[in-house]
Amino acid sequence: MKTVSIIIPTLNEEAYLPGLLEAIRQQTCPPFEVIVADAGSTDRTVEIALQAGCRVVPGGRPARGRNAAAAVARGDIFLFLDADVLPEPEFLAASLEELERRGLDAATCPVQPLGGNLTDAIFHQIANAFIKVARPFYPHAPGFCIWSSRQTHASIGGFDETLPLSEDHDYVRRVVAQGGRFGILRVPIPVSIRRLETDGRWNVAVRYSFLTINQMMGNPFSPTLLDRYLGEYRFGHHAPTTHFHRIKPVDSRDISLFFSYRRILGQKAKNSRYLINFGENTVNQTKRILYHFFSERSSFAVNQSQDNNEPQ
Repeated sequence: MKTVSIIIPTLNEEAYLPGLLEAIRQQTCPPFEVIVADAGSTDRTVEIALQAGCRVVPGGRPARGRNAAAAVARGDIFLFLDADVLPEPEFLAASLEELERRGLDAATCPVQPLGGNLTDAIFHQIANAFIKVARPFYPHAPGFCIWSSRQTHASIGGFDETLPLSEDHDYVRRVVAQGGRFGILRVPIPVSIRRLETDGRWNVAVRYSFLTINQMMGNPFSPTLLDRYLGEYRFGHHAPTTHFHRIKPVDSRDISLFFSYRRILGQKAKNSRYLINFGENTVNQTKRILYHFFSERSSFAVNQSQDNNEPQ
């Protein structure tokens, strides 16, 4: 079986990194090495990594950190993980077997929330369904779990470090564009809901919807414009979640109960924020943001096109 180098970009991850490293230690098929690319942590992240036997290299934003670690990695296959995931003991063995059996060059896994509520479980199931349905025409993968062969990573030049957002989706699309085989594995990867709790569930949903629509339309986007309407991306700002446990997969009965409860609660509160912690933006505010965002984005795309058509 091929060897695996696990690569973890970090910035102040002392609350989560120990859990991931212990989960890696418990794997039935251990990796060849674990490399932590640290972006200048001021807590005990580096100390924890070194004590666990990891190799630590200077990092930066996720794209830069992943590339820096991949440059010194010795495994046949790279597994890019974030510090807040908790793979089950059979994760590496099952994933490697499926990767080789299907002949995949790159892959991702379905996600499961670590903790949260029924709403969080449904959101993650919707995300899983979208990644699977969109794979033939819009292949993409979450950065907290991407498999890639050494040859594939080298052939596309790694992650694009100039992208402030969605460098993980761009990575997968370039793999497919050059003829590589990308797939979604069967084994899931449990991930923390800290992004939802820190930024607000509604804000996270809107942010990723914006990015997905913008990319699927195929036009260039302005990082300044995205930051203005979606909020500036801040690596390493997520606070530790207060709910950290595994929850069972969602079934049809759960979804039915969810919408039943939503109708009941809707009679008491006209705004669905009563049921779901949507964050700072209300639905009406989001509509206004969407309108202004796409209006300005269209102007940016037109100006960009005119600049590209000007004679040099």
